[in-house]
Amino acid sequence: MRAFRALTLNEVRSSFRNRIALFFTLGLAVLFMVIFGLLFGGNNFSITYGVVDADHSAQSQQLIAALGHINGITVEQGSQSDEITRLKNNNVAVVVDIPTGFGAALTSPSAPPMQVVPYQGSQTSTTASIADQILGQVLNGFASKGAPQVSLAIPRSASVNVVTAIDYFLPAMIAYIILQSGINYVAIGLADLRARKVLRRFRATPLRPAQILAAQITGGAVIVALQLLVLILLGILVFQAKTHGSWLVALVPMVVGTAAFVGIGFLLTAAARTSEAARGLSSMVAFPMMFLSGVFFPITTLPGWLQTVVHVLPLTWLTDAMHRVMNDGAGLSEIALDCLVLAGWAVVTFAIATWRFRWD
Repeated sequence: MRAFRALTLNEVRSSFRNRIALFFTLGLAVLFMVIFGLLFGGNNFSITYGVVDADHSAQSQQLIAALGHINGITVEQGSQSDEITRLKNNNVAVVVDIPTGFGAALTSPSAPPMQVVPYQGSQTSTTASIADQILGQVLNGFASKGAPQVSLAIPRSASVNVVTAIDYFLPAMIAYIILQSGINYVAIGLADLRARKVLRRFRATPLRPAQILAAQITGGAVIVALQLLVLILLGILVFQAKTHGSWLVALVPMVVGTAAFVGIGFLLTAAARTSEAARGLSSMVAFPMMFLSGVFFPITTLPGWLQTVVHVLPLTWLTDAMHRVMNDGAGLSEIALDCLVLAGWAVVTFAIATWRFRWD
């Protein structure tokens, strides 16, 4: 334990001594938050729904009124053909089809289950995803009042939370920072120690590979925590991002996700002999994951076969967990699967990295 503490303190001190590297490490979080904050921050949030009410019941009118009462939401009603045309012309973000029988499903326990179907067009997929999320939350508000027969084709959380674009991007950026820092810090740092023959000198001591890797995990976690602190404070205090879940719950996927990506960094180190090679491998792993795992573009926009593939990637599960907690107010039980998958990645990668560890 004493050796582990000494190694960890050495890692943290080394990071703080290299002030240029520390500046750029924290600067990455600032840069991302400023860019997305300027693009999507503030209170100019607006989404237009096109609603096709085929039921014409008091209940369907209540649903339309509930949507219309949310700040930033505009509701336009019309026939299905008219609203689909508006969708194709990007005049509405989503068309909501309220089918015949909607009111009966709310009032009669014997009525068949009913789904309200959203149609998405070519507007930004993020806007459409936020629109779907708000609709799902409103519908679940109906369900919480004793109407379990009605659902959205894409189920969402049970509380009604207005999610703006910056609210939606903040958890995604948290996941991205964990990915970048977790992989790069370990892969490049450990490869550099090997290139400078530091690991070879460690070999002459009683230190075990697991102790060295554990110290790297802890040191990496400190750097990630600093980046996330800067990112979150900027998002909330400067760009008015709002969160709807518990930060204690959000901390769980953050920690497990950091361990998973640090483990991936260990695996890359086993394959790279120099810090330059480690940097290249890190980019090859991080960039495809960034674009395919729902960080900037929801995975629902991907082809069906690719959606199946990306569910293997740890960033998909981390992004999903952060959105569920911070946007939907999900509890720990609702993100248990996400955390288990991330923990599995951490355990497997750490075990393989320990097995394949090279001193030189």
